[in-house]
Order: sequence, then structure tokens, then C-alpha cells
Amino acid sequence: MNRYTKISVLLALFTTVIGYSDLKSQQKEQQYANDVTSVENIVTAVLASISGEKGVERDWTRFRNLFLPTAQLNAVSYKNNSTSVKVYTVNEFIEAAGTWYEDNGFKEYAYKNQIDTFGNIANVFQSYGIKLADGIEVRRGINSFQLVYMQNRWWITNLIWDNETEKNKIPKQYLE
Repeated sequence: MNRYTKISVLLALFTTVIGYSDLKSQQKEQQYANDVTSVENIVTAVLASISGEKGVERDWTRFRNLFLPTAQLNAVSYKNNSTSVKVYTVNEFIEAAGTWYEDNGFKEYAYKNQIDTFGNIANVFQSYGIKLADGIEVRRGINSFQLVYMQNRWWITNLIWDNETEKNKIPKQYLE
């Protein structure tokens, strides 16, 4: 193979790789744009971005895109007879999650979304289940999303969740 042929082959290969990369980038941008077109889409995208098979990296860029930069994520927890709330920024939540989700095959899925809207605000009560790589459901609970529509898209302003316990069962209205 002469030098000209080698350069032509390398350029063709480079162009193909760049074209594929651009296509993948465009597909991601389109997916991210679709995520925020409706309340249903955005809450579904939250679960999709944090869920996956064991060993599969989570799409934290997609996750960040769903939230206002000032959004809070709040985890309710119980110890003895006391309730507490751990408050995270989006980046603090991602840092706290680390690689645990991908290391354990974390999958969160919705049973039902109850959506209430008024003007440019929405609230979603989402009953959820969680399975790990073994496929056994390990937890259920309720996510409560508060959202706002601005800049031609939906944004999550706040997310708080509470896990089901023996004393705190999910009401049937959120499961059916």
C-alpha cells in the first residue's frame, strides 16, 4: 500500500468514526430533548438514567439535564422512632451514588404516576419498586416530584422519596 492509499484509508476511517460519533451525539441530544417535553417523560427519564444492568455505567449527564441547577433531592429515613431527611444537590446525589448503582445492577421502576398540574407547575406522586442484579424486589416507596415548565421545557425543582415500611405501607390508590 503506497503512502497516498494509506492516507486515504486513514482519512476515510477518521471520517467514519467522526460521523458515527456525531450521530451518537445527535441521538443523545434528541433523547435529552424528548425527556423534558412532558411531565410523564421527565419522571420516566429519571428512573431510566439511574437504572441498568450490573456493570453498565449510569447516564449522569442525562440525569443532570432533568433538574434545575438549584434542585434538591431529599431522602426520608427512619431510625428508632425518629424521622430524618438527607438533602442533596444533584451533584451531591451523584457523588453519593458513586458506582454503587452500576456495581449492584440497581433498577428502579414505576408502578404508577399520579400527576397533578396547574399552570406551569406539576406534582407527581410516583410509586416505585427497586430490584438489584438478582431480580428480587428489595424496596418499594413513593417519589414526590415538584416540577416547573419554563424555557420551553419541564424541570424538576425538587424530589423527595420515602420508602415503604411495615408501619408505612403504600396506599392502594398509588399502586392501581
